[in-house]
Amino acid sequence: MTEKMTVSSGNVFEDLGFPPDEAAAMLVRETLLIALEKELRKRGAKQQALADELGIPRTRISEIINHKTEKFSADKLIGLLHRAGKRVEVRVR
Repeated sequence: MTEKMTVSSGNVFEDLGFPPDEAAAMLVRETLLIALEKELRKRGAKQQALADELGIPRTRISEIINHKTEKFSADKLIGLLHRAGKRVEVRVR
């Protein structure tokens, strides 16, 4: 039995069939959300403490931890990363 492999475009959302412009925006938001989630998990604090630290409701921390990417704009995620002490850099190719 031979397995068929498809080479990735480098963007999983584009590979799933989303239009390239939409896939690019989705990838940016997902990348930012993952970075924020990693930072919050690293801190090991309770969700309410994290929410207080970032100045957002606890439910928003839950949405971050549960990867509810569609609930956040890139602007909001950048702001939250900044409040968490992280620096966001953008590169365009």
